[in-house]
Amino acid sequence: MFDSSRRRTLKTLACCSTAIAVPNLVFGKMNASDVKRWDKEFDAVVVGSGFAGSAAMLSLLDHGITNCIMIEKMQYLGGNSAYSGGSMAVAGTPIQERDGIKDDPESQIKDTLKRGHDLNDKELVREMIYKGPETFNWLVENGVNFKLVSRSGGHTVPRSHSAGAGSYITRPLQRKIIERGGKIATRVIMDEIIYNDKNEVVGIKVREKYEFNFDREFDENDNKSGQVKFYRCLGGLILATGGWGADIKFRQNFDPALRADVLIGATGYTARKLILDDIKFIDMQYIQRLHVTSADEPFFGFAYRWITRGYAYGIMINPKTGLRFVNEIADRKIGSDAIWSMNENGKNHPVLIMDIEGTKTVDVKDFQRGLSVGAVKKFDTIDELIAHYGINKEPFLDQLKRYNSFVDEAAKDKEYCDPEFKRNFSAYKGKFIKVEKPPFFASRPGPKVHHCMGGIKTTIDCEVYNNDIALVSNLYACGELTGGRHGFNRLGSNAVLDCLVYGKRAGTKLAQIYNAKRGA
Repeated sequence: MFDSSRRRTLKTLACCSTAIAVPNLVFGKMNASDVKRWDKEFDAVVVGSGFAGSAAMLSLLDHGITNCIMIEKMQYLGGNSAYSGGSMAVAGTPIQERDGIKDDPESQIKDTLKRGHDLNDKELVREMIYKGPETFNWLVENGVNFKLVSRSGGHTVPRSHSAGAGSYITRPLQRKIIERGGKIATRVIMDEIIYNDKNEVVGIKVREKYEFNFDREFDENDNKSGQVKFYRCLGGLILATGGWGADIKFRQNFDPALRADVLIGATGYTARKLILDDIKFIDMQYIQRLHVTSADEPFFGFAYRWITRGYAYGIMINPKTGLRFVNEIADRKIGSDAIWSMNENGKNHPVLIMDIEGTKTVDVKDFQRGLSVGAVKKFDTIDELIAHYGINKEPFLDQLKRYNSFVDEAAKDKEYCDPEFKRNFSAYKGKFIKVEKPPFFASRPGPKVHHCMGGIKTTIDCEVYNNDIALVSNLYACGELTGGRHGFNRLGSNAVLDCLVYGKRAGTKLAQIYNAKRGA
């Protein structure tokens, strides 16, 4: 039964020695005996409509679970997934074969463990990566059109497959859900998970007609909008609510040094409540900054596509010295740390530069968006660019000459690494790109808090553990809300893979267990 004595004092997370202050909340699980009436009844409920939630919902339908619903607290679908970069890291695809790229899952596993400092759950990593091609094909079958493959920082080969922004993945999946009779509801926030006396999940308490507050300083725990309803979950509950990068107070329990730059929506509301429900969390101290965002835009912005290509086909310098200061294709942790250490608390942002040939690698619509808001700038001559950013001219021109010579060497020897930062170079459609042909384009990268590597501890089937390392019946979790896949640092494009592989798997596992129970 419901234990009110558990509502008296804060706990300490097993994964962190810091006591987690959770304002306006009290301890204890909500018991089914506290529910006077169920307002709605479903075989399954999915909470969250991003990559993981959309994949989980469609997977439920694939396996015959039709009386299910996906709920989203925001006024629109997709969450942070919809406006993310949306690239999915997969090893061994027809697109790679088309472009002459040799790759295999073991190479991707090696890259992932290296950047995760071997702190990853290796079983979860292997499952995620080996299921990549199968999930890629499933997405294509459901309307996702992957157009190109590129190389993200930390990967040894190009394997980041892009369909466009993240919405180019979430929207096709959501269209399929609707076409197949699936239910989707926005402005519905989950407040509580409801358990029976056996500690099995049997439902949730929600508020419908919820009004999300977009003020970054607003604490979501103070939002009392909406109408309380109780949903019964006969087969189970899938949590896909994302991370907590926007919850400054909460995340600073784990990394107090992080600045306030955030992405909207990832408030940590669900994570805080799950901690109170005795759910096991791991790796919470590992929080990633995204170095492809622009210092000249709030939140994620529009320049990220150009900046992503700029790291692969351009040069980044400190304008005060005119010199490079990091391997441009280093992983996100190394790149972000290097930028933060040189930018003098935001007073001296780096300058990332590509010429017209490099800029042609960017989708024209993505490029135009960055250009239209001024986060990407165009210069007819290199002298104009130097003058605009106040770059230390002579050292920069010498640096640029050396950089272009490194590209020339890489064209002769594909194993070549530059002597300054051990960077290697990738060709684009068979051509190695220097920075030499006008017009020139530039942007100022400004890392923002982006991805939480830690989260709920799960099995490879997305089943959830409590702090006693016992499975919580009928409860599943996937996506950024979960931990263990990425370890110390996540490789670019591995998160989309993680969300889609395990979202699909969560729906499959719930369906298998529930269908077996009801003899379907």
